[in-house]
Amino acid sequence: MRGTYMNNRIPLGKVEATIGSMLKKRASEWGRHIVLKERKHDGEYFGLRWADFYARIRCVGSALLSMGVRKGDRIAVYSRNTEEMLIWELAVMSVGATSVPIFAGYYPPQVDYILGHAEAEVVLVPDAGQLEKVLQTEAQKRLRKIVLVHDVERYREDPRVVAFDDLLEPADASAFEKAALSIRSQDPCLIMYTSGTTGTPKGVVLTQHNILSQQRALSHVWNVGHGDVFLSYLPWHHSFGGLFERFTALASGATLCIDDSYGKDLPRLLHNWKEVRPTHFFSVPKIFQALVTEARLDSETDLALFHPKLKFVFTAAAPLPADCSDYFAKKGVPVLEGWGLTETSPCVTLTSPDMERVPSVVGRPIPGVEVLVTEDREILVRGPNVMKGYFNDPERTAQVLDDYGWFHTGDVGEITPLGLRIICRVDGLFKLNNGEKVSSMMVENALTATSRFIEQAVAVGMGKDFIGALLFPNLRNLRSWAQERQIAGELDAAFFARPDVHQLFRDEVKHQNEKLGAGYLRVKAFTVLPRELTLESGELTPSMKVVRRRVLEQHEDLVKAIYQENGYDTHLDDRITRLTPDGK
Repeated sequence: MRGTYMNNRIPLGKVEATIGSMLKKRASEWGRHIVLKERKHDGEYFGLRWADFYARIRCVGSALLSMGVRKGDRIAVYSRNTEEMLIWELAVMSVGATSVPIFAGYYPPQVDYILGHAEAEVVLVPDAGQLEKVLQTEAQKRLRKIVLVHDVERYREDPRVVAFDDLLEPADASAFEKAALSIRSQDPCLIMYTSGTTGTPKGVVLTQHNILSQQRALSHVWNVGHGDVFLSYLPWHHSFGGLFERFTALASGATLCIDDSYGKDLPRLLHNWKEVRPTHFFSVPKIFQALVTEARLDSETDLALFHPKLKFVFTAAAPLPADCSDYFAKKGVPVLEGWGLTETSPCVTLTSPDMERVPSVVGRPIPGVEVLVTEDREILVRGPNVMKGYFNDPERTAQVLDDYGWFHTGDVGEITPLGLRIICRVDGLFKLNNGEKVSSMMVENALTATSRFIEQAVAVGMGKDFIGALLFPNLRNLRSWAQERQIAGELDAAFFARPDVHQLFRDEVKHQNEKLGAGYLRVKAFTVLPRELTLESGELTPSMKVVRRRVLEQHEDLVKAIYQENGYDTHLDDRITRLTPDGK
């Protein structure tokens, strides 16, 4: 296969055999070291030592076996990040079953799909609220057991409901040890359902070796260990938090602190940050932007965030705006970035602390991983991190895994002297009516990468004369802008109709257009929606990626107004800002 090739010259080396053996070894070596911290009912962080942590994993694993769980069974968890979820998933993997984490924010139809498609036998839920959602599904009828952490007394009459605390009772561990010894490195241990920006979610089957090869690779390039602290809010149902961050902490000996802000409550996140003082922080750009905004507004917060022990932060899912990364650079804190997919466990490439940050450049492959950019610029990946396939979906699997072991990512990119550059998704390419090909991601990144006021953008223009855009504001920064100008009131439709607000966004788009070079790539008309995109509306995936299809469906009238198509509502004209033919 022709294309441009790149790999890492560092040999991967020996990979640990199984997750269970890795955990047992860590507990033996680091028994008194704190592996996990979580706030308890009294509001204080409680630390769990490795010896006790592994003992609980062994108890839960033994209890699962006594329930009849066997190697290969799919065992679900529908919860936010908690100690119980962590112990549950590791126990499931340690006895050879396959964990199926479900995003805690999903509603019954989504839960029903995943439980049913995965053919789950048992599920862990934290409380009555989550359990009631499970009970609304058709798939719950085939569940043999439902393990409940809280509110157990309300369901004592249901013979399927088991208290999680009952699983922690000491038991004969011989069955657990026997099951653990029967596992092989290529056995499946996890099915992660992709968020689904297009189509139905796919169940990505990952093996013990997929996950542990990633940790072996990271051990060559990062120096993480005892004394390091991760403040973790990224949801564990998703690969960025559940594989990359969580297993990095477990394998390296860092302490994993659960952040109960869950990335939604900024004051709570700041409070936890000041108490925990993380050495490493993994996040999506939106949270980094919010933290930097607070640091700029308050010197005390600035000192707390950029404390001397903070070694680096890691960003993924979208480019970090330049003004935000520049602020970290000014504070002497490296901003690392990477690229990968759930199907690659997830990391493929990483930037290094000493390299120049360039938008959309995501670094070089980690040890053991190969990257090939084909002649039509699709990025292919091969290595020990590539998934086994999609669960119960041989047709989709065959579409992306070829006979030579290459995973066809569907992402478009190029190899540069600084590393891999991501251009867009294959399905994010469209042509204007003059035949020019446009990368929607390139345009959207240009609009958002250095703007303090444009949070997200969706570029449109397939078959049209020019590129248009739907813009979604950064309300926090916009509110500060309004306060500086003593503009009172809510950031409502009337606020966005103000001439000075129109001019603000006109200037922003004109400034960002200059980076796009070729005239056909510049945005010629746009509208600003008076709100941010949300997960609840279906416009964002749980990993904060924009669901283009959903956004365009919801705002079809505005897209028609941008292009003044037949049937458009002329009353929307005043919401469209039009620039000159050269995008100025």
